[in-house]
Amino acid sequence: MITKKRIANFKWLSMISLLMFISIQHSAQAQTSSIPNEIVSALSNGDANRLSAYLNDNVELFIENKNDIYSRQQAVSILNDFFHRFKVSDFKVIHQGNRDNSSFIIGILSTATENFRVYILTRKSDNKTIILQLRIETSNE
Repeated sequence: MITKKRIANFKWLSMISLLMFISIQHSAQAQTSSIPNEIVSALSNGDANRLSAYLNDNVELFIENKNDIYSRQQAVSILNDFFHRFKVSDFKVIHQGNRDNSSFIIGILSTATENFRVYILTRKSDNKTIILQLRIETSNE
């Protein structure tokens, strides 16, 4: 026979389990947020110059018909051109993760005329986050 005490114990155990699950999820999210907020902010504002502080000396860039490895200066020029043609209204991170010294984010860049899917791959080097790859592709979202 199930007693009130057993029901109360079950509720208590359920509550503890839920709290532990939430704390583990929060901890996992904190570990994956290793990409600096400044990168997200620079994308949200369409600011290639602020983004340049994080670009590797040579960065793999995929934007429209420009798919190659570019110097930082070339990449900034291409990004400035892109942001000039497409006025950014918002950038939302939809997924992020990390492994060892590498991190990535996937997001949606909203502009006045269309949306783009953005993928950024970074690496930590000498306690600094460096963008190794940046993709901006037309999105169906």
